[in-house]
Amino acid sequence: MPRPTPRTARTTSAALLSGLAGLMAVSMAEAWELDRDASRIELIGTADGREAVTRVEDFEVDLEGDLDQPGQGQLVLTLRSDSITGGNDIVDGMLHGRNWFDVETYPEIVFRSTDIQAPAEGELRIEGELELRGDTHPLTVPASWTRQGERVNVDGRLTLDRTDFDMGRGAWRTEGTVKHEVHVDFSLELLAPSSS
Repeated sequence: MPRPTPRTARTTSAALLSGLAGLMAVSMAEAWELDRDASRIELIGTADGREAVTRVEDFEVDLEGDLDQPGQGQLVLTLRSDSITGGNDIVDGMLHGRNWFDVETYPEIVFRSTDIQAPAEGELRIEGELELRGDTHPLTVPASWTRQGERVNVDGRLTLDRTDFDMGRGAWRTEGTVKHEVHVDFSLELLAPSSS
């Protein structure tokens, strides 16, 4: 096999360096920052015949890629399970206990995308895996997005059966008090980084 000439080696090295620089520039240009104050995640269930809303107060979003070309992007959403609150100590004590989120054993809930598609303009279909209570479950998240200047808002709602995720053990397993169906509503405000 012939050895590369110095000129060929220089050309190959230049191409590799140029490619790496391009990748770094794309990565930097496509890193998004979560505006926590303008974002929300809510879990909406039915307890004793009434709507029960709990909020996730501490979460992070790691989004890389261009929403105009979502197939090349990656998303990781991390929620602190002890930040899930129904607004009072009694409800929070139940939610944080072993029958529900078991926050001492499982302090984080993590969703990682495996594929992001855009079925129509302004729409996203995010396939991924949800790590909850030590198990990993496939999950599809439908979302819509709008852009205004350097800000992008991603909204969505999905419906889950809590028993598919082993949520609500023991006496909570039946629908007598808390319905199996839970809605997850989210609105995420993302900021493009300043180009510096």
